[in-house]
Amino acid sequence: MRSLAVWTTTAVVALLGVANAQTPAATEAGASNVDLQTAVTAYAAYQSDVSELRSSTMSNAASLETALDRVSRHNRDALTRGWVAYGANTAAQSPAFVQGVRDAAAYYGRDAVIWAVSVDPSYARGLRGGQEATNMLLASANADSARIIGVADRYQEMAYSLQSQRWANAVAPQQAQRVQRIRSNGRDGAPSDAVPSSVTPRLSVTPLSLHPSTDPSVYGGRRFWDAVRGGDQVVEVSSTPAAASWRVNASRGEALDRMAAVAALQALDAVDTNQSAVNRLIADPRSRDCIEMAQLQLYQCMSAARFRYENAFCLGQHGLRDIGTCIGAVAQPDATAMTVPTSGHGGRD
Repeated sequence: MRSLAVWTTTAVVALLGVANAQTPAATEAGASNVDLQTAVTAYAAYQSDVSELRSSTMSNAASLETALDRVSRHNRDALTRGWVAYGANTAAQSPAFVQGVRDAAAYYGRDAVIWAVSVDPSYARGLRGGQEATNMLLASANADSARIIGVADRYQEMAYSLQSQRWANAVAPQQAQRVQRIRSNGRDGAPSDAVPSSVTPRLSVTPLSLHPSTDPSVYGGRRFWDAVRGGDQVVEVSSTPAAASWRVNASRGEALDRMAAVAALQALDAVDTNQSAVNRLIADPRSRDCIEMAQLQLYQCMSAARFRYENAFCLGQHGLRDIGTCIGAVAQPDATAMTVPTSGHGGRD
């Protein structure tokens, strides 16, 4: 199975280049007319499916097909927007950041700050309180990533153990049709009922309504996606004691800038009147490309698969691990301090 994963890498890089060349404006166009609540639902759908996969087993061919459908039914653009919108709502729970945004608006003028964060997303994290918001975003992303990768570990371990089971060690029938179905799932996206009705009310938050830094079970907290499951599924997913153990990965920091920029608009009650800016901000191109690469790797891995257990390996490696890595890549371990933008904006610490 290791050779299977290596074989697909070169092919998928070529495919990614073709896909980007064919749809140069996909990120901007796909972001039109999407409000934050709708956007967040797409990310919640993925995390809900992660929860289902964590509690499920693959005991026969049908259960494997169900798991493949579940992990593949997420549209890359919608998932990107959903994750950035989730981060924006999380950053909007930072008291220091919200106050810093409002202080800047009082000093420079509300319209000036709205314009600044809309045209230069990095401006927001540079405002007073930006470090607190950044810490919250890094802690949230690291926990969400660890949660997904933990489930990926489980499925890859199952893939190896399945080799000894006759049904899984058999040649996967109609593999080409299966790959086409998985591709279609990604284009169509998750159905409207992908998020349990019990979870939906907890996705609607307003600035400063929660405290994820002190209560990890609320929106944006380290254990939120486990907590919404309830019962025995609530587990601690991260042993990291403090957000200060992480710093921004410069190559992916733009995603955090965009989250903070939208949070700033929320702090100024300016989301509804600046919807086009919000739609543009939540469509982070690097995150979208990373998720697209993960999905292309999934398709290529399955195209190269021959036995059923190899499909389980592809599911864990590319449907879960690669997506978790895309989310966690905004953070890097750092035992000393966080990095914060240092360009000269007003209203700073």
